[in-house]
Amino acid sequence: MFSPEPSGRTLLVGALTNVGAIAAGTAVYFALPLGVFGKSGTWAFVALFALGLALVSAAIVRQVRRFRSGAARLTGVLTSLYLAVLFFAAVYFGLSAHWPGSVVQLRTKVDALYFALSITSTVGFGDVHAAGQLPRAVVGVHLMFNLGFLGVAVHAVRSARC
Repeated sequence: MFSPEPSGRTLLVGALTNVGAIAAGTAVYFALPLGVFGKSGTWAFVALFALGLALVSAAIVRQVRRFRSGAARLTGVLTSLYLAVLFFAAVYFGLSAHWPGSVVQLRTKVDALYFALSITSTVGFGDVHAAGQLPRAVVGVHLMFNLGFLGVAVHAVRSARC
C-alpha cells in the first residue's frame, strides 16, 4: 500500500507546504473582520457556518483519502484539522462579538483560538465556556465534528499501517 520512501526534497517541500498553510490560515484568521455583522446577519451567519463546515469537512476527507492512497503524509491530515480549529475559532469569536456574554471570558481572537483548541483536544479547562444556547449548539457540532473526523483520521492511519 505504501509507495517507496520519499526523497529528502519531497519531505522538505511537504513540510514547508504544511507550515505555509498553517501560517497562512492563522494570518487570515487574525486578519478577518469577524464580529462586525449586525443582528440582521444571523441567517447569513448560520448559512456561512454551514458552508464553512462543509468546506472544512471536505478538505479533511480529501487529505485522509490522499493519505490512505499514499499521495499525502499524515502532516497534511493534521494541517487540515488545524484549519478546522481556526474555522471554529472564527465562529466562536463571531458569536461572542454578536452576542456578548454568550461565550464567557471570550474577548479576543486569541481567546477564541484557545477555546477552539481546548474543545478539539477535549481538555476543557472551564475558564472560557459557552453560556448561550446557540454557542452551546455550536460546541455540540464542534464535538461531533471532532468525533467524526478524528475517528476517520485515526482509522486511516491504522489501516495504512496494516
